[in-house]
Amino acid sequence: MRHAKTESNNPQGDKARELLPRGVQDAQEVGTQLAGLGLQYALVSSSTRTRQTFHALGLDVPAEFQDALYYDGSDTMLQRISEVDDDVTGLLVVGHSPTIPDLSARLSWASNPKEADALQCWFPTAAFAEFTFEGSWAELDLDDLGHISLQRIERVGSKPAGGITCA
Repeated sequence: MRHAKTESNNPQGDKARELLPRGVQDAQEVGTQLAGLGLQYALVSSSTRTRQTFHALGLDVPAEFQDALYYDGSDTMLQRISEVDDDVTGLLVVGHSPTIPDLSARLSWASNPKEADALQCWFPTAAFAEFTFEGSWAELDLDDLGHISLQRIERVGSKPAGGITCA
């Protein structure tokens, strides 16, 4: 999941950017969709906006807030996901663009290449992608993602005018 809508800047820097009222509302709406997915754990970037997004979701799951999910890219994010205990069968990851859209596109490529392209081009704030796979979190490897299946993409708000186009 990408964090919800935020202020464009903050005097204390990018990491301190906070959610706008619309962002809180969007996250609450997404939380109702996520509530039925059986989530058991969350990995959340340490930024203010991702923490606020996670809290606004209203999910009763433990979370781990990680600086690496703020500072690093999709390779590190997948590494952190692969470190999750196998007792966890439902995981939420809350992060940023371009990392979330990039990793989502890479995970969905084998099961839905057309949607993978759309994910890379249009992954607005408060959007999430749901994936399933068989096996251990530790088996997730960017060189072998063929066993992962994109189940759905949810984007809060309206569709882009004129459809999805990549620049």
